[in-house]
Amino acid sequence: MKNIELYKILICFGLLWLTYSCEKADQTTTSNVALNGQLESREVASCDQCPIGDCCCSVELLNHSLMVTLRFCGTSDGATGCTASGPGACSSISGGGQTLTLDNTHFRRLYCMNPGDAFSITNLGPSPLSIILTCQHDLTNPQKDTVSIAVGTANTLYFDTDTGCAVAQCL
Repeated sequence: MKNIELYKILICFGLLWLTYSCEKADQTTTSNVALNGQLESREVASCDQCPIGDCCCSVELLNHSLMVTLRFCGTSDGATGCTASGPGACSSISGGGQTLTLDNTHFRRLYCMNPGDAFSITNLGPSPLSIILTCQHDLTNPQKDTVSIAVGTANTLYFDTDTGCAVAQCL
């Protein structure tokens, strides 16, 4: 009788240990780790992967049948550094640079921005396109802008974010 009770106790402790160890493993593998305010991964899968206080931005392809590549400069999560100079409030752009591909299965991508910073978007091709842009992706009713971008660096568009993560195009 004592052996049966001992086995029940050991099984209970074993199950508790297994449950705790599974929860711990899930917590350490579900998101990227921020290092000095920068994400180690260039691809942001959810808004909680942006550094605390940053804007969670999204770019969405209107025509999901296209496959396009966009180059961003000035993001807070880009892996490579870049600088650019645009008009008005976008005269000084610096931060991370990254290239995002949009297609019929990945028609929306997320990226992070420091509030108050400017950024640029270049359509690397192969065709002109229209996108929906927001830096309030994590809000219930985000401000969204629809913009068209022709192909090539001569057609780079420049945007500024305010402290509330609203986006305005610099003209």
